[in-house]
Amino acid sequence: MTDGVIFDIQRYSIHDGPGIRTVVFFKGCPLRCLWCSNPEGQHAAPAIEFFAARCHGCGRCVEACPEAAVNRDLACAPAAKLDRAACTLCGRCVEVCPHEALKVSGRTVTAADVLAAVKKDAGFYRRSGGGVTLSGGEPLAQPAFAEELLRRCGDANIHTAVETCGYASEDVFRRVVDAADLVLFDLKHMDPAAHAEQTGVSNGPVLDNLARLVRRGKPVVARVPLVPGWNDGPANLSAVAARLAQLGIREVHLMPFHQLGKDKYRRLGMRYALTDVASLLGAANGRTAIGRAKTVLESAGLAVQIGG
Repeated sequence: MTDGVIFDIQRYSIHDGPGIRTVVFFKGCPLRCLWCSNPEGQHAAPAIEFFAARCHGCGRCVEACPEAAVNRDLACAPAAKLDRAACTLCGRCVEVCPHEALKVSGRTVTAADVLAAVKKDAGFYRRSGGGVTLSGGEPLAQPAFAEELLRRCGDANIHTAVETCGYASEDVFRRVVDAADLVLFDLKHMDPAAHAEQTGVSNGPVLDNLARLVRRGKPVVARVPLVPGWNDGPANLSAVAARLAQLGIREVHLMPFHQLGKDKYRRLGMRYALTDVASLLGAANGRTAIGRAKTVLESAGLAVQIGG
């Protein structure tokens, strides 16, 4: 039985695939997308989150830490609360905090553990056409765990989907997606240099794996994160539309940029590059930008959905 590291199991989701779904969030990702809304999924190891608004300054975490990794200055800035290089993730600070201002993000589980949680909602899956979706982070970063979980769900007649950036070796990609019923495949930018600038990796393996996916006959939905000033221009969107049309992919989901993950960066002591970029959700100019992108993709004969 294979162990894996996850940071959340979200039940009753109506996104990330058809019907009512349970989404399992894997830790670890080879990309560093500037707009990532799940930074707790970037690194494979667990991490401590600090919720500054909950902290009452009691100092119990300071006294409990055996590595002196908690700042003794109880009035320090939130970013200085933890010396993350010294922290060994023993969790003692979390255990003694009476206000839940500290939390360990990430835990080790088995595929059987996750399947037991997933099966609690099997009735909802049957009635809605839903199932389980592996997300993250990046499920392909833990291929053995992902493959085992997908096969166990399949054996239990639970529909499975994998949400992936597509950046993996051919062998890893094949092993995981072959075990899934549906692949939700991200296309972040068609230009190799821009893709590397925005995510830290080339889009060559991504595009190669997308073509392999289509050749294998696996059901696929393309997903395009729409980020103002980064990949929302007509040239990139036209290139996306042309590639999808060439491959015969007819369904694409536009994922408008939002700022819902901004606070997570603060809690994890991480830098967030797009703090000042306006969310596309809710604002009139955001709706206009989404509409323009939708029109470009629809003009290529694609069926476009806003959101997952």
